[in-house]
Amino acid sequence: MKQDAISPTTAAPAEPQARGSLLVDAIRIMTPLAIVVGGFLAYGALKSLKQEPQRVEEKLLAPLVETTFVQPHQGGLDIQVDGVVVPHRELDISAEVSGRIAKKSELCRAGTYVSKGTPLIEIDSRDYQLEVDRLERELSQAAVMLKELDVEVTNNESLLRLARDQLTLQRRELDRQQSLAVKKVITDSDLDKTKRDELAAVNSAMTLSNQLQLLATRRSRLESARDLSQSMLEKAQLDLTRTRVVAPIDGVIIREMVEADSYVQKGTSLVKLEDTSAVEVKCNLRMDDLYWLWAQEHPEAATQGSNPTRDYQIPPAPTSVFYELGGRRYLWRGTLSRFDGIGVDERTRTVPCRVLVAKPREVEIQKVEGQHAGAVGPPALVRGMYVAVKVHAQPSTPLLEVPQQAVQPGNSVWQVVDGKLVIRKIRVAKTINDLVMVYAEPDGLEPGMKLVSSPMAVATEGMAVRESDAP
Repeated sequence: MKQDAISPTTAAPAEPQARGSLLVDAIRIMTPLAIVVGGFLAYGALKSLKQEPQRVEEKLLAPLVETTFVQPHQGGLDIQVDGVVVPHRELDISAEVSGRIAKKSELCRAGTYVSKGTPLIEIDSRDYQLEVDRLERELSQAAVMLKELDVEVTNNESLLRLARDQLTLQRRELDRQQSLAVKKVITDSDLDKTKRDELAAVNSAMTLSNQLQLLATRRSRLESARDLSQSMLEKAQLDLTRTRVVAPIDGVIIREMVEADSYVQKGTSLVKLEDTSAVEVKCNLRMDDLYWLWAQEHPEAATQGSNPTRDYQIPPAPTSVFYELGGRRYLWRGTLSRFDGIGVDERTRTVPCRVLVAKPREVEIQKVEGQHAGAVGPPALVRGMYVAVKVHAQPSTPLLEVPQQAVQPGNSVWQVVDGKLVIRKIRVAKTINDLVMVYAEPDGLEPGMKLVSSPMAVATEGMAVRESDAP
């Protein structure tokens, strides 16, 4: 039996199935074509409805800038630096005599304030008192010897007068005897006797005169001895007073080197005392800061020739010293008084200076921004405080003030003139906080000029700008 024979009943249904498959394939092909054709037709319809757009010319606006004004600088120029308070002077009190320390005052302690004349230390004075007593007795003895000499001189002067009178009488007698001898009234022996008497009177007068001269020499020697005793007495009395050491000034004891019952030699350091009547502030100024101090002098001072007193001294200037503590600022008034040495410090390239505060206990309390100003604070300016120093110079050079944000790199500014930008070069004198001091030059900036204070990406000479406050 043959299995591959096809019967008539099973071959007939295959024809309608093939026709369905052809129809599906035709739909699949015609659908994309219909979409593409529809798209072209819609594009054509829309293109026919499109209107030509109107051309609008774009208008470019000038950059918008903020401006500020140039102001004239009024008043002086403040130079601010840091400083540290140092003593105005320190005294090293030493023993002027040797001896044992018999007493030391309770006030003679480090950190104690003492007034002038306060007793500090007493050195055993018994030896010096005995020396004073001895010299006083020696001086009294010299006075007695001088009185005795005066009596002796008076007696000799009286005897000399009598001797001279006696000599006068003997000479008269000799004259009479000589006249009688000529007349042969007396003998030669009588005449010789009269001459011997006259010579004896002369010898007596001469002896008394020599004694008076010796008494005068003796008086000079006694007076010299008395004067020497007087000088030695004064020296002994001075040494006696030096056994009592007192404070020579008002100040604070910062160091004590000896204790009671210790023995000290002449020159031994006893106490170191700091003078509190004034203090100094040690600070350093740059050369450009000193320029403004030199610039405040009158021009005629430069025409007076060289003057070492002026050339090596810093021009004095009023100064404010500030110290901040607990949200308060404390102020003292001082004066920039002198250089601390001479020349420029080779390490910092600055000039060491000293500010003198003559009244360190007169303090003014100021309020710091955002803080409450109270009345409590340091009662005096003392050594070791780190402070801010503000020197008030009064330069004669005219200056202008320009806000720092208006100064461009390269020390230039952008001036606005009739809506146009003008670039100007400036010569900066000093910068203080947010202000730049500029020299007022004939062809430079002038008060009232308008400058750009806002940043710009590009700035060229003559470009147009708009001011933010302009309409």
